[in-house]
Amino acid sequence: MTARIDPITSEVIRNAYNAIADDMSAMIARSAYSPIIYEAHDYGIALFDRHARLLGQYAGLPLFTGGLDAGLKATIERYGLENLRAGDVFTVNDTFITGGHLNDVDVIGVIADEEEVLGFIAIRAHWADIGTAEPGFPVNSRNIFQEGVRWGPTRIVEGGEFVRDVIDLLCLNSRVPRTLMGDLKAQLAAIRLGSDRMIWLKKRFGRDVIEACADQIFDTTDRKFRAFISSIPDGVYTAEGCSDDDGVTDDPVEAKVTVTIKGDTMLVDTHGSSKQRPGNLNTGFANTVSAVRLALALLYPEAEPDINDGSFRAMEVKAESGSIYAAEAPAPCMRPHPVMLLIDLIIKALSDVLPDDVAAGLPGDSWNVFLMGMDPRSGKHFTSGEALDGGWGASAKGDGPSAVIHSAAGDFRNMPVETLEHRAPVRIRRLELGAGSGGAGKFRGGQNCVKEYEALAPMTVTLHFDRAKTPEWGLFGGEDGSSPVVTVVNAEHPEGFVVRKAEQLPLGTGDRFTAETGGGGGYGPASERSAEAQAADIADGIVAKAG
Repeated sequence: MTARIDPITSEVIRNAYNAIADDMSAMIARSAYSPIIYEAHDYGIALFDRHARLLGQYAGLPLFTGGLDAGLKATIERYGLENLRAGDVFTVNDTFITGGHLNDVDVIGVIADEEEVLGFIAIRAHWADIGTAEPGFPVNSRNIFQEGVRWGPTRIVEGGEFVRDVIDLLCLNSRVPRTLMGDLKAQLAAIRLGSDRMIWLKKRFGRDVIEACADQIFDTTDRKFRAFISSIPDGVYTAEGCSDDDGVTDDPVEAKVTVTIKGDTMLVDTHGSSKQRPGNLNTGFANTVSAVRLALALLYPEAEPDINDGSFRAMEVKAESGSIYAAEAPAPCMRPHPVMLLIDLIIKALSDVLPDDVAAGLPGDSWNVFLMGMDPRSGKHFTSGEALDGGWGASAKGDGPSAVIHSAAGDFRNMPVETLEHRAPVRIRRLELGAGSGGAGKFRGGQNCVKEYEALAPMTVTLHFDRAKTPEWGLFGGEDGSSPVVTVVNAEHPEGFVVRKAEQLPLGTGDRFTAETGGGGGYGPASERSAEAQAADIADGIVAKAG
């Protein structure tokens, strides 16, 4: 029989898990070598009990944390719980296990004392280079083997010591082995910190109390989410859209979602979506599950809902094997854009029955810019990557925020101009909000981001800008936001030419390109916008004065 724990103790322990994850985040951000980690925070952290049930998380990149259980469960299955010891650390990046692309590497630490395994810590972080066919973040890969080294659950640290053969293999397959090791060691340092805190927690409260609290926390959270789902009228709700293309063919990549509400349960089914494509917009099923979990959390009426093992017990996810949402090897999966679209579509599907809890079209792409070349200042190769912000959709509560990262990324941050100019021979000529880019409505969509780059040395740029064919839509009479576009200006094209997806497009010294992301969708008819809000739009330069 599970002991009944008083609510104060339960809350102290519940908050302790999230506080531990937050401290681990600070450790990574201050220790990593890659700016995509220490500046952009391209990582996720989750704490699990010995049964691989989610206890708490650093909610920085929610699409990561929603899928970290998949790699952990695969690791336990391969090695056996009875064979795991204190000081053991494992790693896995196989897209078809974890759902992430191969650069998103899960590092999993065992929390154990002299008596038993207490739980696990899983950290997923974007590693700068793991041996892709071309440097950076390919747009045009056609199979998983072009996207870098792929591995299943692998022991990387045993009893506190590196498994040297594995470390050598990883370093030999990276163009930046020093950076790889720096980022890995940052993850390991965070795992040590988290393990020490979790062991202290056990000593402070005792195993029985800790386990009883976990069961109580999970059950309480489950009841809360079921109550929310029960508030949605029973029914079958659908929405569909598309990604522009897969980078290999020009055909749109169709996405369809069916949400079935029955009592206190939710079924999300992606049948009807495109079969897996020759281009790399496919994803492993674990990533689809994570996206659906995130959509439910975004719909939940509290701003910061409890996220743990109890949050998603009432939800089931289905996807057709061999489709873009449950890809099978050797499908390329470097840019799983459709999962961002899926989040948006789930919200759209339920908008008619949850009008006060939804937003219009959200930033549905990472809008990546990767610069590569030789830096004449140092004589060394450089690779710099970033994801740009866009406009968030408006809601019944007000205008959409401007210059926000896409919905899958949470705490992901922009690359500071100073950091980019220091690490690459590039000048940022302007970084500003796009006037009039948010969809008009009773409440206006958020403004996009406009960033102009100038090459100070020869280099190449890889671009991935999606959502031109399915822009950030308006709801209830609101208008769509602006479409993303990149305009390149050089000696041959002084008037500029438009491109949205490009693999290592050459730039000469002095060449420029301007990246414009998507604007958020509007909410409600523009005719209902208040005169006061319209005057503020004109005063702020968001829209031009009529006439």
